[in-house]
Amino acid sequence: MTSRFLPGLAAATALTLAACSGANTDTDQPLFVQAVNFDDFTPAEGCTLDEPDARYRACLDPDELYAAAVASAQAADNPLMIVWGFEECPFCMKFEAEEMNPDNPRMTSQFVSEVLSESQRADLPNNGADFQISVVNIHVRAEAGAALAERLGVTDIARERGWHRVWSPFVTFTQPGSDTFVAQTQFEQGEKPCVYEDDFAISLEQLGYVPADPTRERAMCAAS
Repeated sequence: MTSRFLPGLAAATALTLAACSGANTDTDQPLFVQAVNFDDFTPAEGCTLDEPDARYRACLDPDELYAAAVASAQAADNPLMIVWGFEECPFCMKFEAEEMNPDNPRMTSQFVSEVLSESQRADLPNNGADFQISVVNIHVRAEAGAALAERLGVTDIARERGWHRVWSPFVTFTQPGSDTFVAQTQFEQGEKPCVYEDDFAISLEQLGYVPADPTRERAMCAAS
């Protein structure tokens, strides 16, 4: 997130927030960490659909990606966020640019100090200073990706919200190994958190990574 403050004031503000959260700015880290490296996987023979820097890979086996992401997140003791989308999806690219930009990453200290409540921070190891979320992108318009979403029950979540298939981007969270998913993002029905930060926090509450805190109000907006 780009600060609108003067550089000196922005730095002072960041230090103050980190101090309040118990986070050490010397060891601050990005909130999101990639669960897999696409270069470790072999594309399907003869498949030329993917650009080298694509975030959603149609040529890679989504079952292999998901299994590797689960193992990686379990080893790191992180929650796993699966972003279902495809490369030609403009809203997927918008999400990647705003939430997953490695050149301007969302930092752990900011999320823990500003988005979580004091009681939620206190429930995390080291007051949340080491907290991270593992992420994997799955190409949901590829046949195998759509089949994985169906098998895991993610498509059922979309159907419950009035869609015949998983829309994009569809952001789901799971406790690695449980294959139980939660998702707050809605575009056509009901309400949704006004900002993705609260979307992430509510999902973490539902998974049990942080306790629910009814005193922490989160603004809700009508889905467009």
